[in-house]
Amino acid sequence: MPFQSRSRIRILVSLFLTSCFLSAQAAVPSSTYVGQGTSPDPNDNITVSINVPNDNSNSLFYHFSAPAGQTWAAFGFGSGMAGALIFVTYASEGGNNVTVSPRLGKGHVMPLHTSDVQLEVLSGSGIVDGSFVVNAKCSNCRSWDGGNIDVNSDNQAMIWAAGSGGSLSSNDVNAQIQKHEGYNFFNLNLKQATGIGGVPVVSASSDTVIGGGPVGGDFRGAPGFHAFLMVAAFLIVFPGGYLFLRVFEKVWLHWGIQSLALLMTILGMGVGIAISKRDKISPNLTAGHQILGFVVVGLGLATWIVGFVGHRIYKRTKQPAKIMKGHRVLGPATITLGLANCIVGFRFAENTRATIVFAIAMVLMLIFVGTVMFFKRRQQQRKGPMNTPAAANFREGQSERSNYTGEAPLPLYGQGGIPLQSYANNQAPPVYR
Repeated sequence: MPFQSRSRIRILVSLFLTSCFLSAQAAVPSSTYVGQGTSPDPNDNITVSINVPNDNSNSLFYHFSAPAGQTWAAFGFGSGMAGALIFVTYASEGGNNVTVSPRLGKGHVMPLHTSDVQLEVLSGSGIVDGSFVVNAKCSNCRSWDGGNIDVNSDNQAMIWAAGSGGSLSSNDVNAQIQKHEGYNFFNLNLKQATGIGGVPVVSASSDTVIGGGPVGGDFRGAPGFHAFLMVAAFLIVFPGGYLFLRVFEKVWLHWGIQSLALLMTILGMGVGIAISKRDKISPNLTAGHQILGFVVVGLGLATWIVGFVGHRIYKRTKQPAKIMKGHRVLGPATITLGLANCIVGFRFAENTRATIVFAIAMVLMLIFVGTVMFFKRRQQQRKGPMNTPAAANFREGQSERSNYTGEAPLPLYGQGGIPLQSYANNQAPPVYR
């Protein structure tokens, strides 16, 4: 057979095999999600496609793509971080390939790598046209410590997340990752994805789900409003109400400002609960930040009630109520715990920058309040001797009429003159200001 004929036959066979391979790949059943990433740019979309082999194994195939302009990107099986199996992708050393790390979510903290799930990264993976692209087969990934998937489900709960902009180049599957910039929830039909095993080929098929943009971020929307309310209440409004009482001695103004601060904390607590339920961030409300928040709001309510009752008693009896001793303890305790919980909250959100900024602002606020109170007490100490009964008698002394005409000698001691006022009989002397 001539050489040219043999070459043509080899080419035809290669084309035939390639066509068969592509046809087989296209025939792999899958369920696919395509959603807007952290920007409206269609090149930043998040794509997740799952194939479930019907060979009774504990394996899955998947295709995943996400923008490589962010430090990392991930998807996972589960309705939230807690209990989820998450596949985190970031650039490998050199920045031309990808590192994929199977991790288990334990709550609103960084997921940790698990060696129980084995992952085989297949051809076609890498950083392609500015995107992370992963074609992979995972073994022992239909069930894991803390959760499992139902391959017969037509509504499997899924999540995705993407880190902040920048670069993370590491071959370490235990590499530290920072808090996500955005995330979202979606569902896949695994019953539809069950059949012959293989990496899904993503196309604009009718089963592609178009998802919206991220529902969460570092400091925006509802989380930002929650943080604003709590920071403003404990950093500005509560200390301001304290100063108005101590410096200007205006009880009604103190009551009004502290009532506003209490309303802000109650509203902030409500927003925080709604975020936790909606975004499935410790939805059982058992995180330390959440529990301490309930304690702080409870103390704030107790402080307000004790102060209100104590003031009513004073208005009725004109005597300080003993219950006000509790008010003077509860008030500072509430503010102190509230400030501490703001720091815990920023750490809970893994926002290191906000933690540092708040800590600096808190120190400046404490210095300001301490300085104002120092000068106020110094003023009171300086004016203290002028507010004694003796000083009041000296200022308010009166001369009685005398028979002295200028010709007789001055009256002796005990014979009249300038009598002193007595303020001993429940009569308060005028206060020097």
